[in-house]
Amino acid sequence: MTVQTFLPSTTALSSAPPPLPALSLLHRCTTTREIQQLHARTIKTNLPLLAARLLESCCSSFHFPSLNSADVDYVLSVFDRSAEGSSAFLYNTLIRAHTQIDRPEEAFLLFYSMLHDPTPILPDKFTFPSVLKSCAQLLAIEEGEQIHCFLLKTPFASDLFVENSLIHMYARCGKIESACKVFEEMSDRNVVSWNSMIDGFVKLGDIDSARKLFDEMPHRNIVSWNSMISGYSRESVPQEALDLFIELQCSGLKPDESTMVSTISAISDLGLLSLGKRVHGYLSRHEFSLNGVLGAALIDMYSKCGSIYNALQVFADIPNKNVGHWTSMIVGFAVHGFAETCLQLFSHMQSSGVKPNYITFIGVLSACSHGGLVEEGLKNFNLMRKIYNIEPRIQHYGCLVDLISRSGLLNEAKMIIENMQMEPGAVIWGTLLSACRNHGNIKIGEIAAQRLNELAPDYGGGYVLLSSLYAGSGRWEDFSRMRRVMGERGLEKLPGLSWVEVDGEVHEFVAGDKFHPLSLDIYRLLDGMEYELRLAG
Repeated sequence: MTVQTFLPSTTALSSAPPPLPALSLLHRCTTTREIQQLHARTIKTNLPLLAARLLESCCSSFHFPSLNSADVDYVLSVFDRSAEGSSAFLYNTLIRAHTQIDRPEEAFLLFYSMLHDPTPILPDKFTFPSVLKSCAQLLAIEEGEQIHCFLLKTPFASDLFVENSLIHMYARCGKIESACKVFEEMSDRNVVSWNSMIDGFVKLGDIDSARKLFDEMPHRNIVSWNSMISGYSRESVPQEALDLFIELQCSGLKPDESTMVSTISAISDLGLLSLGKRVHGYLSRHEFSLNGVLGAALIDMYSKCGSIYNALQVFADIPNKNVGHWTSMIVGFAVHGFAETCLQLFSHMQSSGVKPNYITFIGVLSACSHGGLVEEGLKNFNLMRKIYNIEPRIQHYGCLVDLISRSGLLNEAKMIIENMQMEPGAVIWGTLLSACRNHGNIKIGEIAAQRLNELAPDYGGGYVLLSSLYAGSGRWEDFSRMRRVMGERGLEKLPGLSWVEVDGEVHEFVAGDKFHPLSLDIYRLLDGMEYELRLAG
């Protein structure tokens, strides 16, 4: 519908009957676009239209879940030019609109203008939740505390929605003690109150406190379950996440996309391919869309569980691929060592018009490192900076140092580290030290070991690498000295843990492990494989 349906053309105005009053037409507009058309027409034809009524209609037409910045900018421009009196409704709607489109600074400035409006206009219980949300978005704890003090002087301090907003603001800003105080002093709580506290604890990494509240909740909704499942997944407690997912299904509530993303992430961490396939089947039966983050999570899950073919099949079946889908597949190929295939897919991504992000380039550089493709790696590192304007992060430098140093260009790798835009971490110096061990470069290896020990003095792996470098060069006195230092400081290199899924059961093991109940059979099989390999040359 357009305003043309109601208004005569300008050429017919002189001979046509008097037009419908503009205000009556305003009530028939359902979108900001139609209101803009009416506004423009009234300006051209000099039809009277009150700015206050225009603003109220615009604000009433806002569809907050799908609000766009252009509509908000238009209403704000009319608001700024209006000489007529404002109202709490107008201010509240505009403040809420700006928080909805991630403009918290403008929302807070509107609140300031509201307090200093010449009318004057007092904030009400609908004002504070949006203003507190803007403080949470800005992590503006001082301003949030000031608004809390202001609230205590109003009748709205005990309003349920206001109190929930206070909990969210304090939790988002990391002031969990203040959030707890508000929560404990509430005379009435709803599920949002509990969820806000759980989310606050989860974001701080205090998963035990979050679980305690979760268990005490009188009623839970899907948000409650999602917060806990995602929290366990993020805190690397994937088995607890899966247990909660099974419990959720027994509760009668239906998992949503957020639930499934967190569950798939937990499956990825555990490497449970068979369970991952069952969850994929669940997604298909319940017609979940894979066009968003869920598709990327599924590709990532199959890659991490060792089934790159299934990952590629999911990728191929997604009709509208976004940067997340491309990136998950590129990283999957990189992890599996398919360097050339990874770079071909990256080229296809670029030609498809999809703009890569910083994670995409981590995958690309990692593929170049595993494939020993120095020139391709340097080319893509420069492409990232110069064409896509992505500033290198420490992960990109880590991949680049690994690529250069693996190829034996140790001086060049050391220069890259020394010219980094941020402080190199222990991982980067450890990467260089490992390459020095492999290439027998004691001079640079000792420098790398010194920097590594300064950053991580309790990390035994650095001493092991340096002592191995000394041993490989025949410097046995230095080798013995390193071993003595490790003994005196009680340092040791923690063994890497591996696991494999066999017939739906996960088996964990470390190098030299003899505690597995089937260890004798495993070693007998390995000895047989070694014998066959030796015969084959």
